[in-house]
Amino acid sequence: MSDDRGNGTGAPPITGYHLAETVQAGLRGAGDALANNPPAHSALPSQTELGLLARVTELFNGIRQEATAKLGALHAEIIGKREALTAERYETRIRRIESGMRALLNKHGGELEQTVFDALKAKREYEYFNYVNQRSSDPKLEKWQFTLAFLVVPLAIESLLNGNFFADASDFGLIGGAATAVIISALNISLGFVMGLWPARYCQHVKASHLFWALPAYAGMIALIVLFNLAVGHYRELLIANPDAASQQVVPHMLANPLGVYELKSIALVLIGCLIAFFSAAKGYSAFGSYPGQAFAYKRWRQRWEAVERERRRIDSELAPELEQIRGQVEGFREDCQREISRLQLAKASADQIRDHYLTRVAQLRAAKDAAVMQYREANLRVRTDLPPAYFSQGINLPEIDQPAELVDHSRLRALIEDVERQFANMPALIEAKLKDQLALVRGVDLAGEIERLKTRAVEAGREAYERDEANRKAIHAEFSATPR
Repeated sequence: MSDDRGNGTGAPPITGYHLAETVQAGLRGAGDALANNPPAHSALPSQTELGLLARVTELFNGIRQEATAKLGALHAEIIGKREALTAERYETRIRRIESGMRALLNKHGGELEQTVFDALKAKREYEYFNYVNQRSSDPKLEKWQFTLAFLVVPLAIESLLNGNFFADASDFGLIGGAATAVIISALNISLGFVMGLWPARYCQHVKASHLFWALPAYAGMIALIVLFNLAVGHYRELLIANPDAASQQVVPHMLANPLGVYELKSIALVLIGCLIAFFSAAKGYSAFGSYPGQAFAYKRWRQRWEAVERERRRIDSELAPELEQIRGQVEGFREDCQREISRLQLAKASADQIRDHYLTRVAQLRAAKDAAVMQYREANLRVRTDLPPAYFSQGINLPEIDQPAELVDHSRLRALIEDVERQFANMPALIEAKLKDQLALVRGVDLAGEIERLKTRAVEAGREAYERDEANRKAIHAEFSATPR
């Protein structure tokens, strides 16, 4: 609100002295008295008094126009506020909030729907894999930490045992024997693990073509493991007989007599190496599923389904706060209305101040009028020789000044302010009712229920998309089968 509406700016207040000087009340009163004017029988004011009253009326009109202009400006401002803060404008904001919430729901629902579709598709591929490869059960998967522990333990055990066996034949004693044993144990475990992971699993494949390479590779790996451990035994025999023997002499010595391992610890070394290798082969056979490719298809299906659960949990943790944040914007309506109601109170106070200032100015003008008339009559009475008119004993009454009516513009403005105030006070309830009709979850607190319904709809949509994709695939397959060749 501008500060000059009720602070008395505009024309300065008129006093009796200035008003009398303006119309020269004293001088003209004396001048009229020289001719005993107005006459004693006159009931009407003299021309000088009529001129004084005309001037008073002119000043009154100026005061009223000034108050009317200020009240009109305030009226226009309130009308503008009401136009700027109407239900229609709020409906636009409501639609924006609603569209934001719908977009958020659709976004999360679409992501969950796609995740469900991918999971169902991965399950279909896994079931198809089991059907084609004649698998009746799921693979038993192990964590890589568990597999690694099962490989490290035999590595440590074999290294300790072999270290004792080589300590007798090494110039460096137990340290040299342990170093040699670690290398041998690592090679043994690696050969066994590769044999179990690769050819051993493909030997049971439903496609017979894999047997052409898997069986020879399997037999070759077994022979390689046995020969490697025999070579280790021969190497220990050479070191016992000649500590300066080199590893290049192992092959000729073994070719000359493959089973020429006679020392008891050397025989134990060979047997332990073979046992560890075949234990590692068993672990390699089961570490990633006993059938090639089944574990990969199974893990992909499980990962996709776990992704569905993660997406559901993510919706629970992220969607609800985001919806709450958007829904919190509704409270801004109430705050805006309260702020505008406070401003309306200031406008009401400004309107009353303008009215009070107007009445004060009118009272000042009334006092100035009476003082100027009194000065005119006193000057007239001092000079005239005839009796004064009877009305000289009475004041001159101007109804609009002596009995000023309530400003119509002020009453109209007060009624407008009260009407707008009621409108702003009722607007939040109206808005919430519209929100409830348009989007129940905006006003309600059942966000969790809405999110659960969203997840249910997304899962159903994902299943429907999967079923459509499956139907299209079967139709394409049937059309391809019916095509003559």
